[in-house]
Amino acid sequence: MSFNPPTWDANNSQYVIKLLPAASSETLVQIKKDSTGSTTFNSHDDVENKTDAVIHNLIDEGASGNWFTKLPSHDQLMKRVRHTFSNLARETDNSAVLSILLLTPKQVTLVWTPQVFNFSSAPQISFDEMESDESDEGDEVEVPESDLPPVELVDDSQQTQEEYLLTRLRAAKARVEAEQIRMQYFETTGRMPPDSDSEDE
Repeated sequence: MSFNPPTWDANNSQYVIKLLPAASSETLVQIKKDSTGSTTFNSHDDVENKTDAVIHNLIDEGASGNWFTKLPSHDQLMKRVRHTFSNLARETDNSAVLSILLLTPKQVTLVWTPQVFNFSSAPQISFDEMESDESDEGDEVEVPESDLPPVELVDDSQQTQEEYLLTRLRAAKARVEAEQIRMQYFETTGRMPPDSDSEDE
């Protein structure tokens, strides 16, 4: 990736650095139009990687061409990067290439130019048929039937209902037994025992 030497734009107080045409393919990124019609990048990770490479090359060429009064660091420039497009993308534009860098003491602006690129022209990846068949067979695993006896599934709600009814039956039986003891007490002493159960209730 190579650049033309910077030129001074006095009207906007900035340096203009154009990329050489041969470098445009190295900065190719996919773009799209969002719901508001604005032009945006498809993958910000891809843009970040391309930007990283651009800044590295800018510092290298700037060092060899003596473009800077004091050579900036990579991190210093990356923090000052902003992206813009030279024009709004047309409906047919699906990619953009970096065309110009604008430098001021506070900012590095990367200017992207939308364009049409035929991504489908790249050859598709294909694998040998025999290898794919063998790998497909290896993916199929036969599971043998189990020799363990079947387990009966129990309905939790039904089990809870049975426990509830059994508890009520025990309580009723306990009340009958208590009443029998009271009657025996009455027959033996001739008077009713204290009615402590009803007081508790």
